[in-house]
Amino acid sequence: MLNENKSIKKFLIKIVISSILIALLFTGIDVKSFFNSIGLLNWRYVPLIISLIVLNYVISSVRWKYLLIHKNNDKVSLNYLISLYFVGSFFNNFMPTSVGGDVYKIYRLGKKIGSNSDAFTATFMERFTGLISLVFISMIGFIGTVVSYNRSIEGNVYKILIASGIFLLLFVFSFLLFLKVINIFKSKFKRVSQVYDSIYIYKDRKDVLGIAVISSFIVQFLAILSQYLIFVSLGKNLDIYRTMFIFPIITMATFFIPSLNGIGVQDFLYKFSNNFLFIAEPVAIAGSVLYHLFRLFVSLFGGVLYAFNKD
Repeated sequence: MLNENKSIKKFLIKIVISSILIALLFTGIDVKSFFNSIGLLNWRYVPLIISLIVLNYVISSVRWKYLLIHKNNDKVSLNYLISLYFVGSFFNNFMPTSVGGDVYKIYRLGKKIGSNSDAFTATFMERFTGLISLVFISMIGFIGTVVSYNRSIEGNVYKILIASGIFLLLFVFSFLLFLKVINIFKSKFKRVSQVYDSIYIYKDRKDVLGIAVISSFIVQFLAILSQYLIFVSLGKNLDIYRTMFIFPIITMATFFIPSLNGIGVQDFLYKFSNNFLFIAEPVAIAGSVLYHLFRLFVSLFGGVLYAFNKD
């Protein structure tokens, strides 16, 4: 009963956050201009955008498969993981943050391989390598934006690289600190010890981590490209460096801020990035809403799999 009440509270919190952000989103926006922007959609781009999202999920599943190096991993086929990834994307529509579906994926995978800790670790590493690629892509976009904005400051690129390197080191340090904390508590809690042992396996599998990171770059570039093409379909050609800088930041924000699959959070950040992207606010919001709708459409395939798959 207590857990059920907590789940209800979390669900209400994300609804409230999404609702507040949506209300703020349309403050001062001409609704007619917003719908006119939606109407600019060039439907010839729609199959390509949907295909990119599907390909994103498939490659993410391949990355997940490579990271599943623990015992009983032979019980899990790539087709099963692809199916589970689509189902997880469907559950994202109803769970806190844009990675809420990972809870379901961990639960199902844990039952499949007989280890919740190994399922958690593989899923966590799949997300973590994705975050690393997002940070790198955003740094590249930042450097490209600065250089293209003012050629006279190209001499400061080294300073930018140093600052970016420090940020990356802080990111890696945070992960190492995470491992350290787990190491401290593993002797007191059996479940924590299992997670630590599960993560530690990757220490000697740099080949697996290398493949995961490379595939993560492909996955994130596909995500950025799909968003970029949405604006192209609306008749707007965005600066590539600026999209590489701002879209990963928005994606990372939706990972951590509670909401209904990023609804409200993503749109709010799109709205306030409009000047940076050189587009009008109604167009920015229209692009964000269309991205939600395309991902929702693809995730419905996961809903069908969940409804008919007994495993």
